[in-house]
Amino acid sequence: MSRTFHDESVDLPEGLLTLFQRSRVSLTLADLEQPDCPLIAANDHFFELCGYRADEVIGQNCRFLQPACGAGPVRDRMRQFITDEALDDGKFVVPNETKGGKPFLNLIYMSKLKRGGKPRLILGSQFRINSERAGMAELYDRALTEDLRKLNLLTTESNWIVLGSFEALASSNAIIAQARFE
Repeated sequence: MSRTFHDESVDLPEGLLTLFQRSRVSLTLADLEQPDCPLIAANDHFFELCGYRADEVIGQNCRFLQPACGAGPVRDRMRQFITDEALDDGKFVVPNETKGGKPFLNLIYMSKLKRGGKPRLILGSQFRINSERAGMAELYDRALTEDLRKLNLLTTESNWIVLGSFEALASSNAIIAQARFE
């Protein structure tokens, strides 16, 4: 079972925290009601993914993972997702760096959790894309240039099954989290 770290000043349902502990997926929770939408919860899998400790992450906006040069056009798409109340779910490929400075591509599924019909939290499910394969750097550059609208630029046909599995995992976690949040 994974440990979950969270901002104890925020009242989160026990069921939601249990979901984080039991998940085998990297999960984060950001608070839409606080300025700059800080992370208020994350599980061990997230810390393994990025190399940071809980005290370095909780209370920070997740853009601390982006390289010094920024995340490129995907950052605008993520902001649009956050501010558009009509959008409930989004999928993004984001350039990130571990605490040690090692770059990686992060496939992030974001789902808004609602209470009283209003988005309150964002559940993030993160998956590292294997960027060490030959040709990935070129594909990454092309994907950023095209605003990352075509995720298939980063995959081969056989990887669609894996990405579908990631999406199913992220969707399942979002459905369970929403039920436990209400």
